[in-house]
Amino acid sequence: MIHCSDIHLDAEMSGFSDSEKAEERRNEILLTFVRMIRYAAKNEVRAILIVGDLFDGIRISPATLDIVEKCIRGNPEIDFFYIAGNHEKDAFLGSLSEIPDNLLTFNDRSTYRYEEGVTVTAASDPSELNLDPADFNIVLYHGTIRPNAWTNKNIDYLALGHFHELKEGALGKRGRYCYSGCLEGRGFDECGEKGFVRLDIHNGLLDPVFMQASKRTIHEISLDISDVQGTGDVDILISDETDRRKIPPEDLIKIVLTGRTPDDINISYLKKKYGEEFYAVHIVDDTVSVQKETENARYDITLKGEFIRMVMEKDWPENEKQEVIKIGTMALEGKGVL
Repeated sequence: MIHCSDIHLDAEMSGFSDSEKAEERRNEILLTFVRMIRYAAKNEVRAILIVGDLFDGIRISPATLDIVEKCIRGNPEIDFFYIAGNHEKDAFLGSLSEIPDNLLTFNDRSTYRYEEGVTVTAASDPSELNLDPADFNIVLYHGTIRPNAWTNKNIDYLALGHFHELKEGALGKRGRYCYSGCLEGRGFDECGEKGFVRLDIHNGLLDPVFMQASKRTIHEISLDISDVQGTGDVDILISDETDRRKIPPEDLIKIVLTGRTPDDINISYLKKKYGEEFYAVHIVDDTVSVQKETENARYDITLKGEFIRMVMEKDWPENEKQEVIKIGTMALEGKGVL
């Protein structure tokens, strides 16, 4: 059995300014979905749980719908259990002229007996559950949960959708919950490995295993550049970190820069350089310019402002003033200084 969710087919991919790459990523998400089904067929997986947001919205392209429908109909040995998410709502089922026999929805029932002793149930609220404790009970839900509300409900596995990263935990002593995350990161807020969860059930015991499936991974690199002297130093730090992690050029990187810097960093240069070295790059500049902070200090009535004004009145070289201000303000904020 496979648990997946939040695939978001036909997504706009608004995080990409390059329209060709946006279209390429849309197709790669679709191809990853197709590869997952091929994996299931090859490995004799009998059921796929699609826990909401298979599509990104209520507008579904005919081409994507055709591919998805043919994947389902072309694998009659696999049961596709499906619930709608908050994005597509009823659009997917409403777009089908006829629902395939192996696409199992919950419009006219809440529970399927998947096999002897195993049930699959869709729930909109934990209070509505009435599960037989003698069964192995799998429950599908798309949304945010409070785990305590789902304990003591005879749930063995709560298959969740809505969050786009893998997250799991216990439901009392009996069960566990799991957000499978999305198959592919669509934007730079969806970093890390993406894929699906394979569920093997033997003699009432569950063995869930995360399977990495994405075509590309979005890597997040956070760098405190307080000690740099300029753009060249930042470039070296980024290069060293991408080399250390062995990030392949076909992947995407998100670079978050923090700290106090003596000079403005040439972000556009870094975007250009690493945009050519990797599939795509996004740089978040969360740095504080010491020079701008110094200029603003004349209006700051806090202790930090008083400290900066005191330093600026000293008859010291400008570069020494900036260094003292940087170290002093870090100390005032309780940050370690070496």
